Amino acid sequence: MKRASCPSCGAPVVFRAATSLYVVCDFCRSTLLRSGEDLQNIGRMAELLEDSSPIRIGSEGRFRQRHFAVVGRIQLQYESGVWNEWHILFDDGRSAWLAEASGELIVSAQVAVSDPLPAFATLVPEMPVTLDGRRFIVTDLATARCIAGEGELPFRVAAGYDVNTADLRGNDRFLTIDYSETPPLVFVGQSVAFADLQLDKLRDVQEPSAAAVRQVAARALNCPHCAAALTIHSPATESIGCESCGSIIGVENEHLSLLSRAAQALREAPWLPLGSAGQLRGNDWRVIGFMRRSSSSGGPDCSWSEYLLYNVQEGFAWLVEYQGHWNLARSLPHPPVVSRGEAKFIHAGREFRLFNHGAAEVIYVVGEFYWRVTVGERCVVDDYICPPLMLSREVNERESTWSQAEYLEPAELCAAFGVKTPSPQRREVCANQPNPLVETHRQTCRLFWKLVLAATLVQLAFTFLLASELLLRQRVVLSPQNEEATLTSQEFILKSRARALLVRHQTSVTNNWVSVNTTLVEKNTGEAHLGLQEISHYKGVEDGESWSEGSPADELVFRAVPAGTYQLVIEYELGSDNSDAVIDTIEVIRNPSGWSNYVLLLIFLAIFPLLSRWRRNSFEARRWRESDVGDDAGGDGDED
Repeated sequence: MKRASCPSCGAPVVFRAATSLYVVCDFCRSTLLRSGEDLQNIGRMAELLEDSSPIRIGSEGRFRQRHFAVVGRIQLQYESGVWNEWHILFDDGRSAWLAEASGELIVSAQVAVSDPLPAFATLVPEMPVTLDGRRFIVTDLATARCIAGEGELPFRVAAGYDVNTADLRGNDRFLTIDYSETPPLVFVGQSVAFADLQLDKLRDVQEPSAAAVRQVAARALNCPHCAAALTIHSPATESIGCESCGSIIGVENEHLSLLSRAAQALREAPWLPLGSAGQLRGNDWRVIGFMRRSSSSGGPDCSWSEYLLYNVQEGFAWLVEYQGHWNLARSLPHPPVVSRGEAKFIHAGREFRLFNHGAAEVIYVVGEFYWRVTVGERCVVDDYICPPLMLSREVNERESTWSQAEYLEPAELCAAFGVKTPSPQRREVCANQPNPLVETHRQTCRLFWKLVLAATLVQLAFTFLLASELLLRQRVVLSPQNEEATLTSQEFILKSRARALLVRHQTSVTNNWVSVNTTLVEKNTGEAHLGLQEISHYKGVEDGESWSEGSPADELVFRAVPAGTYQLVIEYELGSDNSDAVIDTIEVIRNPSGWSNYVLLLIFLAIFPLLSRWRRNSFEARRWRESDVGDDAGGDGDED
């Protein structure tokens, strides 16, 4: 750490970083060049634009478990707004940059690359670039002016200089190519959440409220076109849509400029009033902007509403309403690397499928926005869904952005913002609306398998506890010369009452029939049970194809047969369609295993999961009818 005095005003100045060549005096704004042990005044630094960022010189935080302090800042301005680049110094003496733009924070450091860098003029959004074996996608192209600085800086910021920058993303890495020097400078880093940096020693910036909002000077409280009162909630605001006349006003520091004079034909009162405050998903939000957008891909009524939300620490979020359905959308810090037109991809362990592809156009704006929004502003949009999530990519001639939206129930939204007015009525099925029948289908399937298991256990219990027993097996030959015959079988004993007694006839009859009258007789009591059967079996070949009709086997069951000694008296009548002898193998089985009721029960139980599956898939079919790309997977997005 080097301490010195400003040669212009005598105020103390400090160099904490060895890489810092310049320091801006906090008192007189002189830019001081470090030359050995001396400081040289090389001019006065331009004034910073007031942005009310909570970060300041002296703020401290942690990144990847390493402590750092904020030692400097440069401020850059481009056509859509202003962003800060904070110069941070780690305890080990290494320095990096903390970019603060549109509510997103990115920590990056300069690196050396061996691959040749593309020329700025050749870059377009979504263009793939490979550097040192890593694939990146161009996401933002900007021509900015470095307008001011403060604190310690590794390079000179005088009256300002122009710089072309290209932002690229690849998986979890953020890459910036700075074309202000030759060869260009390359910075690699990653997006971080405000809370993850564990920042302290911040500026005392109040959360915007009805009683405490930043307002422009008294002269600027009025719309330049209609003189209506204007209020600014976010320090990052770059434009305001006047609620009274529809004019779009640019905001530059404390001054207002008319960008578009009352050119909006549409007039719409937002359902969620501007200025509304509420707590949603664990964060406090204030509604500061409202816009209507339309798409050329979905028919004449394909328009939706977007509400811009602001939080001092969390930055910006969007509430999106379409056909009464709501989503909370945030910028995606680690977007996927996806080629245009790709049907599906995996992100964060989830499979997302392309749902819509088309062009979106701004048709109405009112309130504050963090860029210079214009009516007629267009971009190409790709929506990928994995309910309840949606990933959306928006591409225009200068940038490509990704956002992640999560479906919201209207009741949750009304409770969050204390809205008593009913939400717009829901129509159709939203792209990422959770299927309410998925869980019902899962529960039905679970119950089905439980009942199947119970039925199987009961069936097996009957099968093993009431074990079947072969009591008689006898072979009979029927001669074609004797068309009628009577047989008395061998005796067999039932030691206990039989739940069922099965008499099975397995014959060799072919192209013939045989009538079988079977009488079960108890030898001691003479009690008899009668059964009648006709067995027929025909087969042949016709027009080169084999055919068969009937069966050579048949069964007869006697129920609740008491214990005793039994025999069968069987009367045969053999048909004359065939002159071959017929062999009949007779079997008597006590308590045979019966599976027919079990099978019928399973068929009955299967009706319910099948019906549930049909209802679930019907919901998915309704969802994909709203898509302009179709569902190549048939709408069956869940496993049973």
